[in-house]
Amino acid sequence: MGAPSRREIGHGTLAERALEPILPTEDKFPYTIRVESTITESNGSSSMASVCGGCLALQDAGVPLKCSIAGIAMGLVLDTNEFGGDGTPLILSDITGAEDASGDMDFKVAGNEDGITAFQMDIKVVGITLPVMKEALLQARDGRRRILAEMLKCSPPPAKRLSQYAPIIHIMKVAPEKVNVIIGSGGKKVKSIIEETGVYSIDTQDDGIVKITAKDLSSLEKSKSIISSLTMVPTIGDIYRDCEIKSIVPYGVFVEIAPGREGLCHISELTSDWLAKAEDAFKVGDRVDVKLIEVNDKGQLRLSRRALLPVPETEPEEPSSNQLTDEPAKDIADSSEASEKSTTKKNVNVPKDNGLAEEKLEQPKSKSSAAKLASSSRSNSAEDALLPRKKVFKRTRKTSSKAVTGVSGKDGE
Repeated sequence: MGAPSRREIGHGTLAERALEPILPTEDKFPYTIRVESTITESNGSSSMASVCGGCLALQDAGVPLKCSIAGIAMGLVLDTNEFGGDGTPLILSDITGAEDASGDMDFKVAGNEDGITAFQMDIKVVGITLPVMKEALLQARDGRRRILAEMLKCSPPPAKRLSQYAPIIHIMKVAPEKVNVIIGSGGKKVKSIIEETGVYSIDTQDDGIVKITAKDLSSLEKSKSIISSLTMVPTIGDIYRDCEIKSIVPYGVFVEIAPGREGLCHISELTSDWLAKAEDAFKVGDRVDVKLIEVNDKGQLRLSRRALLPVPETEPEEPSSNQLTDEPAKDIADSSEASEKSTTKKNVNVPKDNGLAEEKLEQPKSKSSAAKLASSSRSNSAEDALLPRKKVFKRTRKTSSKAVTGVSGKDGE
């Protein structure tokens, strides 16, 4: 067959420009599209036939096009006198090879009933007027509408999804700083995801774009779930139920809180009681409930099982020996203060017939004196506090100016 000629390349470029505006964006349809139009024989516009056939082929393949388009080639004969006319310009629709060769214009227009996606015009005259150009465009629109109506009658109808033999490609967006988490050290993490899920490939970009190529929908959904778990932002205080213990180390266990996302539960956070080894109470495969208590700078998770356990009830403590010995001393001190209050206001009466003057000792009324008396009584021992307070008084004789001082050991003596 040989290499494509300049004419074939030009017609292919025109058809590509006509179809490109109705293609889905790359984020919605991340596939490489290749449309091949093989023309074996034609008596009209092969480029416009490629536009109509290419649109039907894309729809049959399951490509989600924005709309359907069609193309038509318009011709023009300016001097109709040569062909037996009255000289009025004649516009032709869907010209054949002879009309293209003998006519004055080859005007190809592609689009739908609402607009134009591409057009190309070749003329053999010096120029055409605006009224002629307007009439040619309106006539081309009518022709496209008729062709689109015939295209809608095609059988089978356009496919709603891709072929079962086509690979499934999904694009998801993650935070750019989470890309390294997906890749892992030396690419170990992304390789393990591919091996575990069976997808063809997982490609990442620095801007956070992740492209997953899978052979079926189940493997795609599994890989999406793992990547979503790896890139999620956990919050301290979150509780994860029925999580599996993936491995046991001397200092604790690693628990999988989500597919592909593990955290460390230290041995001190496993139970409320002291535990020598984690193997004594747990084994790989056990399922536990954990709570997230810390996330370090590297994104590593620290979990706690103990935080979700009920608080054990504590028995009331027995009083200590110090408390038992302090209580009697307090009672003795209280009784001494009561005895002191009852004795401070007693009066000392001395009979007058003995020639002694009567003198009364009363409790000090000032607050400072009362405070001194209270502090001195607390400093005495418990036994001294229970003894009666000694009273001091003076006796004077009427006949003598010499005073005699005496001390009594009992109240009222």
